Amino acid sequence: MTDPADKFMHEHLNQLVGWTVSHAVTVRSPDDDEPMYGLVFTRPDNKKHQLFAVIQRDPEGNGPGFLTIEKEKYGT
Repeated sequence: MTDPADKFMHEHLNQLVGWTVSHAVTVRSPDDDEPMYGLVFTRPDNKKHQLFAVIQRDPEGNGPGFLTIEKEKYGT
């Protein structure tokens, strides 16, 4: 049986499958001195459609987080 938290995160992250990373962005709020960082995704078949993914500490957006990038490590 799949852990409910795993199921939720897989469904959430699978929204990005098929999209291509276009570029990185910085988001600064006027009342917060801590910037957030994100990625802009485009659809390979239509560059006008975009997704914006911000790397946050938690789902509530309580500050910036860190995206770990590992090369040549595959798994499910």
